[in-house]
Amino acid sequence: MADHDPGPAPVDFGERLAALVRWQAQLDEAGFVGLSWPERYGGGGLDLRAEAVFSEELASSSMPELINRIGVYMCGPTIMDFGDEGQAERYLPKMLDATESWCQGFSEPEAGSDLAAIRTRGRVDGDRILVSGQKVWTSRAHIARRCACLVRTEPGSERHRGLSLVIVDMEDPGVNVVALPQMLGERHFNEVFLDDVEARVEDVIGGLGNGWKAAMQMLSYERGLFVLERQIRLRRALEDLVDALLAAGRAEEPEVRRQVGRIYADLELLKSQGYRTLAAQAAKALPPGSTSIDKLFLGQVEQRLFAAALELLGPDVALGMNHWTHDLLEGRSVSMYGGSTEIQLNIISRQLLGLGASR
Repeated sequence: MADHDPGPAPVDFGERLAALVRWQAQLDEAGFVGLSWPERYGGGGLDLRAEAVFSEELASSSMPELINRIGVYMCGPTIMDFGDEGQAERYLPKMLDATESWCQGFSEPEAGSDLAAIRTRGRVDGDRILVSGQKVWTSRAHIARRCACLVRTEPGSERHRGLSLVIVDMEDPGVNVVALPQMLGERHFNEVFLDDVEARVEDVIGGLGNGWKAAMQMLSYERGLFVLERQIRLRRALEDLVDALLAAGRAEEPEVRRQVGRIYADLELLKSQGYRTLAAQAAKALPPGSTSIDKLFLGQVEQRLFAAALELLGPDVALGMNHWTHDLLEGRSVSMYGGSTEIQLNIISRQLLGLGASR
């Protein structure tokens, strides 16, 4: 991988995006993308252990993550689980080399913590589905060509019934993607407005009315590899913090040792939880809702790490704009993307602890 190091990230967004697409294409050509996918779909024919090893090496080497990670790690496996051969042939090959990036259209203004309250409609008209509604907090929608969009296709249906997971072409003229402003001025989240966007019945993953089951499967793929990879990048940040504290002659201070020791222990726990999730995924025995533990703990550890860094490094660092303050501010979004902290707590309480089940 070092021989193909894409180098420093370009400042211009378009140039950076093009560089990341080229990087994933190079990785795919070398056989490193989709290691756990079947060979007939262009994958490596291995298992999640190989995927985990690659993710760890990618993070440890400081190389960029996959630009189409949502497609490769989430949408692709869900199509393999619930889709048909036609969908696999149409969409899977272009995921691997990032020819087509994907996003996930689940959350809505009134359906975040309660995803079953989906209001976006999919009106079935022969072999077409006309999709109208609004999605929010949609990561990477501004660079995606396809969206796995959860919509209500059965008129009058409520809650989990009557939902379908539809593949939407983000270049359809009825799609309008609007950026959600963030403190750093960087673009991660979007609102997506859909106005009679034409999708095809043959592009419903799992068939009409089976959207809830397909969506839950997709969400189960959201955590494992991402958390494993992310904790390694956080571990590298902790090592940088320790180096800075050593250089400042503060490594022996009790408070420094306490805070650094706690974060190190947290990262060890996060790694163990990530391995636990991947093992359960590989065995097809992942308890519903259990990956919310991964997401919740990841957010806590990341925010704790960068808050401690600014406290320990002092005002000269805390009051400037540098990679520490950047990562502190960016880390606030961990509480939002992939499901907010409140959503994760609700899922854990209901699905794992059985609280509020009688309501």
